Amino acid sequence: MQIGGWDIAAVLAKAVTYAATLGAGGAVFFLLYCAALLRDSQRAAIRRLIAILVGISAAAGILRILLISGSMSGEMADMFNGTFARMILGAGEGRATGARLIGLALTLCALSSKRSLFGPGVAGAVMAVTSFAWIGHLHALVPNIAPSLLLCLHLLCASFWLGALTPLLIVTAGGNELQIAAAARLFGKLALRVVGLLVAAGASILLMLIHHAAQFWGSDYGAMMAAKLFAVACLLALAAWNKLHLTPRLLNRDARAAVLFRRSLCGEIALGSLILLATAALTTLAGPPPP
Repeated sequence: MQIGGWDIAAVLAKAVTYAATLGAGGAVFFLLYCAALLRDSQRAAIRRLIAILVGISAAAGILRILLISGSMSGEMADMFNGTFARMILGAGEGRATGARLIGLALTLCALSSKRSLFGPGVAGAVMAVTSFAWIGHLHALVPNIAPSLLLCLHLLCASFWLGALTPLLIVTAGGNELQIAAAARLFGKLALRVVGLLVAAGASILLMLIHHAAQFWGSDYGAMMAAKLFAVACLLALAAWNKLHLTPRLLNRDARAAVLFRRSLCGEIALGSLILLATAALTTLAGPPPP
């Protein structure tokens, strides 16, 4: 598999789009279930984070379309070629990007302190996060309704988990041990169920893509998938350490545990970034072997 500069740029743009969209959605979900535990300053910081991530997601998504357009000829000027752009958008990317932009716009409703606007904000977050299911390798499966629904579930669970990490960092930066422990316990309790759904949906999707095991794992797609699964395993191990070891220490008001929890969150963010980069490479550079 040959990878050029255009390919690398497109993968990076897609990874940023993934990270910003899932991060914004997850932060909205965090505000939904953890609002009672937050101080006003922390809520304000999380809302600013959502606004920033919404802007990054929209910009990175548009940049990716421009990069794909330019890669068709290899010329910078063709990034703004209307004919190429229409071809890309007409192939399904237009529906996915359009749904994402509408969802992101609605997500901004969650920035308001008015309770009546938070519902549309949550709906927008769901719409933006699941927009990635509108296009991809699963659409080659027939029928593709069940795989698409599983992917939507997988994306929402990933957003819930990965998108909560930075808000939790915000809590650890300005909260005392008791508040940090309460937020960590609530997140861990919900995440236990969410991560189970995440793994189950991901495994089901993977099984749908594997037609011949030897051929699958011997392909470029299989090699990248193996790297992604290894990173996921590391992330699960770190999350388990947080829940089983650090959270009980936080509940006992162990100041050292708060420092370790913050470092662990940074490690989870790093691993999550690698997973999203691998996912972007999987969905951009290669496809699963045909049946």
